[in-house]
Amino acid sequence: MGFKLSTVALCAASVVLLSGCGDKAPEKVEVADYVATNRGYVKSPEVTSVAVTAAGELLVTGGALPEARVRLTSPSGQAYGVTAGSDGRFQASLPQMSGGSFYDLAMETEGRLMRAEGRLFVPPASDIGAPPRSVLLRPGASALPLWPQAGLIAVVDYDAGGAMAVSGRTDPGIMVDVEIDGQPALEVRSGENGVYTAALPVRGGLRSGTVTIGIRARDRFETRQVSLRQPSAERATLMGVAWYVDWAISGGGLQTTVVF
Repeated sequence: MGFKLSTVALCAASVVLLSGCGDKAPEKVEVADYVATNRGYVKSPEVTSVAVTAAGELLVTGGALPEARVRLTSPSGQAYGVTAGSDGRFQASLPQMSGGSFYDLAMETEGRLMRAEGRLFVPPASDIGAPPRSVLLRPGASALPLWPQAGLIAVVDYDAGGAMAVSGRTDPGIMVDVEIDGQPALEVRSGENGVYTAALPVRGGLRSGTVTIGIRARDRFETRQVSLRQPSAERATLMGVAWYVDWAISGGGLQTTVVF
């Protein structure tokens, strides 16, 4: 799993249920991760924030092409359609799922369905005054924390192949020092939105047990202990204060995302 450094941006239109009794089946479209169009290379759609509504639903905000058709699809195949505004902003109210909500995001442009960089995961949430610990799960890369109160260590990813990565939130544009089991590992810089990601150099691969990740940014220091497991199926489990999300990646195998 080749982890990479990535950043997030910011991003509001009406929601229509695309699938259901008597609904017309959607047209077949070509699927692409990115596409060259008459507008040049088009950036994939993105989720920028998630909130909980008074009705207990998830209010998902993001960005796409101006007036593009955007789809958010649950694992069961239930799809919700959104029309982005003239500025590309979209917003959708989506139902929560027991045990955590998963949604895949895509937008249609010039007959092609362009997928988002990853899959949205939101742990069960009920507090309308606090954003849920939503993340963008990215295959082969560290997940991105979407909630503004995310800590220095917000998410840790690992897989059976021995790869590991960490991401979190701090001040924009500062250096972040990473430790593994008390030993200096590497240094990265946070992005303009304060989010950093770091692929960890784990020598000898990962074994069952625990690993301690330490992050230092200016005068702040935080550590988290991660339990290394070997999952056999997709599931999201609350262990202490952290959610362990085991999810399938293309090409086979499972990636584990730990959300603190």
